[in-house]
Formats: sequence, structure tokens, C-alpha cells
Amino acid sequence: MKLRLVASYVVLVAIALALFTVPVAASSASILRSTLAQTAEREARLFAPLVVRTDPAARQSIVDRTRDFESATGSQVRLISAGTAGVQDAQVNQALSGGDPAAVWSADAVSVVLPVKSGGRTVAAVQIISPAAEVNAQIAQIWQFRLLVGAGVLLAATAIAVLIASTIARPLKRLDAVARRIGDGDYSARAETKGAPEIATLARTLNNSARQTEALLGSQRAFVADASHQLRTPLAAIRLTLDNIRDTSDDPQLSERIATVDAEIHRMGRMVEGLLTLARAESATTAAQCIDLAEVVDARKSTWSAAMDDAGVTLHVDLERPCKITATPGAMEQVLDNILSNALTAAPAGSTVVLRARSHGPAVDLVIRDQGAGMTDEQRGRAFDRFWRAGPPGTGTGLGLAIVRQLVEHDAGSVELRSADGGGLEVRISLRANR
Repeated sequence: MKLRLVASYVVLVAIALALFTVPVAASSASILRSTLAQTAEREARLFAPLVVRTDPAARQSIVDRTRDFESATGSQVRLISAGTAGVQDAQVNQALSGGDPAAVWSADAVSVVLPVKSGGRTVAAVQIISPAAEVNAQIAQIWQFRLLVGAGVLLAATAIAVLIASTIARPLKRLDAVARRIGDGDYSARAETKGAPEIATLARTLNNSARQTEALLGSQRAFVADASHQLRTPLAAIRLTLDNIRDTSDDPQLSERIATVDAEIHRMGRMVEGLLTLARAESATTAAQCIDLAEVVDARKSTWSAAMDDAGVTLHVDLERPCKITATPGAMEQVLDNILSNALTAAPAGSTVVLRARSHGPAVDLVIRDQGAGMTDEQRGRAFDRFWRAGPPGTGTGLGLAIVRQLVEHDAGSVELRSADGGGLEVRISLRANR
């Protein structure tokens, strides 16, 4: 924007300069040329009365005047009588034919021809060729002066334009900084409501939007916290009641039914936890920070190693160190937990789960690949839908990959599923690198 403001201001000044400078310089040049031509024509008229006379005094006067004029001005005087053969000058021929030719300009001279008449007929022509070097030099000086003045004015206009554009752009930059903070999750950021009326109005609108968003998110966080408490309490009470019934009953059929109900309650508990996690991810307002992905992966590997060993699955980690990314604190832990949980469920005993991360310019590619059964194209297309499961009913909650996508996209990343080479599923996550 600043560059456009400067450019528009300078262009307008340049147009104004051109409209003023070019006509004035052209007019000055025209006046100088016209003055030189008029001087030559005036001198030619002084020769005309002498040319029609044939007395020796007139001829001597012509010789003297010609010598003095040529010596003083550097011009050339030619007297051509009518009927002179071999005249090649079109301007002279026009004058001898009774015409009144205009001055003819060449690169370094001007030629003026005046017909001399006697008794109603043209008897001769007076041609004066005056050098135009001095006039051309004056014209060049005029253009140079105008160009120098124009360049100086443009430089001054550019400096003024930069100052004005900076003054206009500075509050917009401050607004942009506040908007970026809000976009990164800092809804407490506020813009200064001072300056030009338009800027102040925009700042107030931005502040009102931030306040309303902060209030809505606060209400949502309060709801999530309340729902977390209210949903966990009855589930815990139901589990306790079932445990009491199981402990006081000897009926095998009843125990079997209680076990079935208990399994469903556990699944409902996991689903409630998944919904709460997803709600917290959707309402996350914590600003993204610089995080070392390698440290997060090492911590999750330590947590999952025991489960992997029990299932006979090897977790192979291949990371750049350090591997800096920009992400919300705690988000990558949840992402890795959900993906590793799915991979452990799908991977057969004796297989390997590979976790690899590499930097590619402004992004870090995180890839988790298992050697399980994989997914079809249709299944991969629906895998991120909430409550959708690839396994049989009753397994999982169908929220893990939905949570992964929400957390990754909240930090301006992306996630996709691919078929792994040799079978299995590959989860590819692109994250913002922190340089």
C-alpha cells in the first residue's frame, strides 16, 4: 500500500510537471528560432533596395554591407538574379518564381529567402543563411534547466510522498499487528482508537469484534468445563453402581450383562473425553509458540513404548534434531497420541510403526506409517468425519482423526491420509517450520 501511495503521488506530480514544463520549453525554443529567422529576414529587406539599383555606389554598398554583416554574425549572404541558370535551391527557385518561401531550418542553420521585385516582377532574390549553433545551445540549456528542475521537484515530491505514505500506513500497520495477534489467539489485544476518523472507526470495529469473540469463546470454554464435570459425574456413578451390583450378585448371566454394560460405559466415557477434547480444540485461543517437535516425539515415544512392546510392535523414530515448529502448546501431544493409538490398533504383531519428520522450506513434514490393513480410497475420504469408524461397531469413538485435523488446522497446518508403500496407512502432516 505504501509503495502504491508513493507511486500515485509521484506520477501525478510528474504529469503536472510535464504539462507545465514541456509547453513552456517548447514555446521558449520556438521564440528563439523565430527571433533568429526574423533577424535574418529583416537584414534581407535592407538588401532589397540596393539590389534593384544598378549604380556603382549601390553595388559598393552591397559589398560593404555583405562583408560587415557576415563578419559580425557569421552569416552568409547570397544575391541571385532572376534568370540565373543552374539554381538547385528549391527555396530560392520559389522566391524567383514570385513566391514568398518560409524559413528553412537545418541542423545548424536557418535559411531565409526574400524575393526582390521591381516594376511588378521579381528581378532577384536575397538569401541569408544564419548559423543556429548559438540558438540551439540556448534551447539545449532551456531543456536541461527544465529537466534538472523537474528531477529536483520529483525527488522532493518522492520524499514528501514517502513521508505522507508512512504517516498513513503507520496506523494501518499497528492495526495489522493487532489483527495478527487476534488471529493467533490473543483475543485480549486491542488497537488504539485515535488518529484519522476512518482509522479510529476501523480500530473500534476490530476491538468490538475481538471483545465479542473473546466473550463467546469464554462462554464456550465455560460450557466445556461444566460439561466435562457434569458428564463425568454420572458416568462415574453408574460405574460405581455396576461394581456394587457385580460384587453382591452371584448370577453369571447378570455378571455377563453387567460386563457388557460396563464396556459400553467405558466406550461412552472415551467418547465423552473425545468430544470434550474436540470442543477444547475448536475453541482453543492459546497463541502458537516455537516448539521442538523432536522433544515432543521423544516424550510420546517413552509413553507409548510399553504398549507397543506388549503388542509386539516396533516404533521406529527418524527425526531431524532440532526440529522447530510453530504450534499450540499441548496440541502435538494430542495429535501424536491419537495417531499412535490408531496405528497400534491397526498394526499386526511383528510389524513396525515408522515416525519420520523432515524440513522442507517453510514447512515440516511429519509422517506416521503403519503396516496394517490400510484403508480404501472411500474410507480415507471419510476418515476425518466425526464418529466415523473403519472398524466394526463398538470399536473406538470415531473422533481421533477429527481431533487431529482440528488441532493441526488450528495451527495453519494440514493433514492427509495416503496408502503406504507395501501396504498399511500413512498419515502425512504438514506443520509450520519456525526459523
